Amino acid sequence: MINTFFSDKLIPVILAHAVIQSHVSNWIPSFEGMTKFMAKKNTEFVKDIIGTLPDWSIKQHIEEGVIKVDPLPENWENLVDEVTMDFHLGKHLKVFKKQGWETIDTMHTSKEEMESMMEYIELKPGQPFILTDDKFVIATTRERLTLPDNIIGHLHGKSSLARIGVVVHSTAARFDPGWDGCPVLEFGTFLKGKQIIIYEGSPICAFSFEKLQEPVSRSYDNNPNNRYGGSDMPEVSNIRGKKKL
Repeated sequence: MINTFFSDKLIPVILAHAVIQSHVSNWIPSFEGMTKFMAKKNTEFVKDIIGTLPDWSIKQHIEEGVIKVDPLPENWENLVDEVTMDFHLGKHLKVFKKQGWETIDTMHTSKEEMESMMEYIELKPGQPFILTDDKFVIATTRERLTLPDNIIGHLHGKSSLARIGVVVHSTAARFDPGWDGCPVLEFGTFLKGKQIIIYEGSPICAFSFEKLQEPVSRSYDNNPNNRYGGSDMPEVSNIRGKKKL
């Protein structure tokens, strides 16, 4: 009688449970399938993101070649903080000479005359450079940066250098969509009476990236007023510069 009771009452329940479990298993994706689904949605979100890119999005844009940084060291992911990526001091520097022209006329001084006021310095890998309060330097980063037509690059100083009086950009901290070249630093120190030793290849600045809702109608590399893009060298001021044809 007990066996009959169990057969009559429990077997249908067990069978129903098996059927439900089979349907649920077919409906709920596997862990592997769920991972692929989330990765796909994450990629779609990256493409749709607007505004300042967070760390994971910076990495993905670089991995996909949307933002190009060259050379890209093996440990480049360690250079990405919450919203910025470190860039390093390159080997090309130009420093204003103490002798020679004493006046820069923003209306009449030519680019060639400006060049004659500066001394070119090429640093060896890891070579130190002594920065004093009477030096104003323009230099390139080691990395070349290429931006698409819907992303702006913003150059920032590093707080550790700022706390010893090093300013790495004067005013020109925006790199427009379509920029292609080695970013130029305009830097110096206002720490009177101190010598600051910096080194080729050491972290000198950081970049954040801002994605626009729509691409610009004319990118920087196609702009006739483009005076500084495409160069690996620190270009002197071209304030009277002719438009590129």
